[in-house]
Amino acid sequence: MRIQTENIFQVIDLEATPSEVYKVFLNPRRHAEFTGKEATINAEEGGIFSFCNGTHWGYILKLVSNKRIVLALTNKRFPKNHFSVVTLEIQKNESGGSRIGLNHTGVPVSCDGWFTESWHSTYWAPLALYFGQKVLN
Repeated sequence: MRIQTENIFQVIDLEATPSEVYKVFLNPRRHAEFTGKEATINAEEGGIFSFCNGTHWGYILKLVSNKRIVLALTNKRFPKNHFSVVTLEIQKNESGGSRIGLNHTGVPVSCDGWFTESWHSTYWAPLALYFGQKVLN
């Protein structure tokens, strides 16, 4: 069975260092603090994770310290056994903070609308508040 998919691409700037951003995504306690939702994370390549009270789960495919996180992610609303790929590219921005490039590929068409909004409401806005600021763009 073929599943029609879409990609989500977003760029966000934060006034936190790439190291701080990288660590907050991979530390289960800190991840839960900024999202307000339970997380379990085995922060190594091949490790498993569960975010947002078990709504999202999968495997860590690639880690490049303070620069890149690549995940195979599925969601309760995805078709059975379907995984998307989330790539977070983290780099220092012009102000000395971080620019995060999100490329989320393979999102089922039935989910891309709410998932696009979910990145903002569940991750970017709370992450900015966690670091004591407003989202810069």
